[in-house]
Amino acid sequence: MPATFDLNLGVTFHSFTNEWVSCVWSFEDLMHNAGQLGGGVEIVGPAHHRDFPNVPDEFVTAFRSARERHGLTPTSYGSYADPFMRFDGSALSDDELVAYHLPQLRGAARLGFPIVRLQYYAAGIVERLLPTSEKLGVRLGYELHCPLNLDNPTTLELVAQCDRLDTPHLGLIPDAGIFSRSIPAFRRQRGIATGLSPEPVDKLVALWSDPSKGRGDGEELVASFGAGSESAEWAVHLWGSHGHSDPADLGQIFRHVIHVHAKFFSMLDGDEPDVRYRDLVFALLDNSYRGWISSEYEGPPTDSFQVVAEQQAMMRRYIDEYAKLHR
Repeated sequence: MPATFDLNLGVTFHSFTNEWVSCVWSFEDLMHNAGQLGGGVEIVGPAHHRDFPNVPDEFVTAFRSARERHGLTPTSYGSYADPFMRFDGSALSDDELVAYHLPQLRGAARLGFPIVRLQYYAAGIVERLLPTSEKLGVRLGYELHCPLNLDNPTTLELVAQCDRLDTPHLGLIPDAGIFSRSIPAFRRQRGIATGLSPEPVDKLVALWSDPSKGRGDGEELVASFGAGSESAEWAVHLWGSHGHSDPADLGQIFRHVIHVHAKFFSMLDGDEPDVRYRDLVFALLDNSYRGWISSEYEGPPTDSFQVVAEQQAMMRRYIDEYAKLHR
């Protein structure tokens, strides 16, 4: 029997942030749209329901009802650690972090999510969360979001922890932003919009474009923008949203990959110009990935439904190309 090649494509509601926060779309609209975009649905706790970190009964009822009506599959619940939520900037204790995460795990399970996205801040308490995740049948996954490139020391520590604990209830969620090839045009434009001249903007973009350089190489220039300034915050996003990892290197950690965030910033002539999607799709298929991929749009305001549909069409095209090469 010939091999079949496919990937499960869904969407995170983070993609619909512009329409959601401006009240153009209701939550029912988000659920309906997800049904038209692969059927897999991912939500972000504090963005999509009240009373976070708890999940209210009325939201559970509404979510389950919409899930059934639109034929949706819950894929991943986006939890948060928020270790520095206090106004004075002091860190939560481990006991407080555990208490903050547990209602998120329980709520995700009530909603039907099989996976809870973790931030790396949870690494110090994850062993205290695992008994609850195992009881609930929920898997925990650290998001590898920039600057957690595949070779980042923190990433290597998370991989080592997954190896050491060796449980199916703990894994990794790569974010496609770490597989960037270039800085999106809108990101450069935003730098200029903060009041910077093109020269320092282009210098920082050039620094990012050299994989041998890092954020530290631009620290003196960024400091000249003024601590906490809009321009300094813009500069942080260059390395905080875009990384130089090679999708082919996913094979080294693939045993722990349980979900994927298909981060993208724009679509141009049917392709994402700044993220290595062909390489990513091929790497996932090379490793026989069977989990879900959540389209995650994080670009300028546009028709979010249309741009996600275009991105998913691109990924399907790469799936078809891979299949033809491996017949």
